[in-house]
Amino acid sequence: ETIQKRVTDAYYSRSQRGFKMGGKAPYGFHTEPIKMDGINTKKLVVNPDEAANIRLMFEMYAQPTTSYGDITRYFAEQGILFHGKELIRPTLAQMLRNPVYVQADLDVYEFFKSQGTVIVNDAADFTGMNGCYLYQGRDVKPSKKNDLKDQMLVLAPHEGIVPSDIWLTCRKKLMNNMKIQSARKATHTWLAGKIKCGNCGYALMSIFNPSGKQYLRCTKRLDNKSCPGCGKIITSELEAVVYQQMVKKLASYKTLTGRKKAAKANPKIAALQVDLAHVDSEIEKLVDSLTGANNVLLSYVNVKIAELDGRKQELLARIAELTVEAISPEQVSQISGYLDTWDNVSFDDKRRVVDLMITTIAATSDSLNITWKI
Repeated sequence: ETIQKRVTDAYYSRSQRGFKMGGKAPYGFHTEPIKMDGINTKKLVVNPDEAANIRLMFEMYAQPTTSYGDITRYFAEQGILFHGKELIRPTLAQMLRNPVYVQADLDVYEFFKSQGTVIVNDAADFTGMNGCYLYQGRDVKPSKKNDLKDQMLVLAPHEGIVPSDIWLTCRKKLMNNMKIQSARKATHTWLAGKIKCGNCGYALMSIFNPSGKQYLRCTKRLDNKSCPGCGKIITSELEAVVYQQMVKKLASYKTLTGRKKAAKANPKIAALQVDLAHVDSEIEKLVDSLTGANNVLLSYVNVKIAELDGRKQELLARIAELTVEAISPEQVSQISGYLDTWDNVSFDDKRRVVDLMITTIAATSDSLNITWKI
């Protein structure tokens, strides 16, 4: 815990000074090495061709009637890729929220101040030239990551791309959309979040025809028509087939062999824990070496610590994922009880059962492929 705190302190110290904190350059920029406060780091530099696409994206979304789908379809039709991939809605939303693109002036300062964001720089520094970095504050809970309160905003050394009035129009439109969507939850099918198009892998969403019958449609097909779609899938029919497959799958776990298999420790978790201990040891050694380090060594060590901490987070995420996926005998018994009385089980409990048993369901009108957790 002490090591993690020291690493975190070093991270926030660097981020408060406007250092580029690693990772791939956002679309619209490339990186060039610079020296800040005697420390070697990197600076974002505008890529003119990509910046033109960024400006167009913001100008389009700033129009009241323009949707995510309008923008993703446009770029797909033009054959414009973002980091080698077609633009999708989650990526678009993330880019529109990112203040790295804004030409930050006093209006931007006042906006973030009104949201309760911690602003490192003085108001006078917001001259309409530079972009910003937005970091998650120390006390911000992961569930509140989309809330600007207590986040930390720092002016960056690079030039912004999007005029502040356009960026703010888009940001406020996004915030309004979030308020509308926050009240939504899955209500149409207990397969929500698991069902993907068997052709492209994108999520399937519920559509109702005029008679009220519910179908599933490929979101990529709806977005930009670059997928042939999943064909005609009636939601109730797919639910019935998946239910039958869950019953069949669980049957093997009701045997003695199945119970032993479920109770057996996962060797993958043990191997990952060994790797995690090694990474922690390496981080501790590097943190200890910071005492009395000169600027050159400090720069090198901080880069290595950031790399190792990234690896550590990957290991922790994978361990958590495997731990969740390791189904216990007690869970087998509980799931069995639910499946035996499926018609009387609540919608939310059906979703919990599916989440315990299934990772993804790839479906078309002609095929079904279930990736199991058990």
